[in-house]
Amino acid sequence: MALILRNHDLQGLLELDDYIDAVELGYREEGKGRGLNFPRKCAWFEGDGGIHADRGRQPEGLPAVKFKGAAISSMNAAGLNVYTTGMSGPLQTFQLLFDTVTGELLSIMEVLYYDWFKTAAVAAVAAKYLAPKGALTMALFGSGRHARTELHAVKRVCDLQKVQVYSRKEKPLREFCVSMSKELEIDIVPVRSPESALEGANIVTTMTTSPTPVFSSRDLTETQVHVNAMGRHDPWAREVDDNFVVNSKVVLDDWGCGMDEAGEVLIPIADGLMTADDIYADIGDIISGNKPSRESDWGYSIFLSGGTGVEDAAVAKMIYDRAVANNIGEEVAFGAPYEWVM
Repeated sequence: MALILRNHDLQGLLELDDYIDAVELGYREEGKGRGLNFPRKCAWFEGDGGIHADRGRQPEGLPAVKFKGAAISSMNAAGLNVYTTGMSGPLQTFQLLFDTVTGELLSIMEVLYYDWFKTAAVAAVAAKYLAPKGALTMALFGSGRHARTELHAVKRVCDLQKVQVYSRKEKPLREFCVSMSKELEIDIVPVRSPESALEGANIVTTMTTSPTPVFSSRDLTETQVHVNAMGRHDPWAREVDDNFVVNSKVVLDDWGCGMDEAGEVLIPIADGLMTADDIYADIGDIISGNKPSRESDWGYSIFLSGGTGVEDAAVAKMIYDRAVANNIGEEVAFGAPYEWVM
């Protein structure tokens, strides 16, 4: 029996702390060699009926179907995440979850809701290991739906005291800051420029769709700064400039994914400003203890997130277990007996 879980089934099934725990566990298992990630693959559909998977062609705005997957042996779980972008209908995103002992299809999940919380959990895990210690002021670029959960999640793991938010849309920005100040009970203030957002900031979060850097690192005022780059994940696009990246401890979400689609490193590598050897680690190496987390002498650090299958598989397994325990979802039978006939 496969469990069908829709977005409304997932609401309230896990707390935000559960998502953080699941993401951290998934990456720890990958770092220990008990998790295997499969980088995202994309199929872009052209207006003339053509189709291609060549990231070098910069298919900005083309509709696409995208796939990513992972297996985590210690959790007896494997998953495939499939979603659409840029099509005439709304975004669709689904997760298949398999048992790696029996081979059984455990669940088919509609996961637009969980992706909202999972992305925030990834930012929290990165901040836990990489952000400077002590009271933090955050510069936040973007004030959309994901920005809300990002703040909630990072505050769970860091001593977040103040957030300076920059977005080009003034009215939604002000509404976001008023609402979030009440929710988190800290100062969350709108600012009119990227420079103002960076004043005194020692943690920066970018959650935008911009293909070009959203701030100049030369406007940073602090000597110890961590950036969570959570928006774009295309090899021709980046939210953070060369100067910051080449002077940072660079941490990828996953080596294969980062070296396939993280423009923040692929562009300066192509321009001869750095090499792959200059990348410090992926987050699984740090969480598992293969590489040290932030040390006192670190200046700049950056975490590059595009979303990986290992995050999806770890979260999906926790959701499935919780749904089964609470009798949530709809069971559907597959594998009924049939005859081989023509």
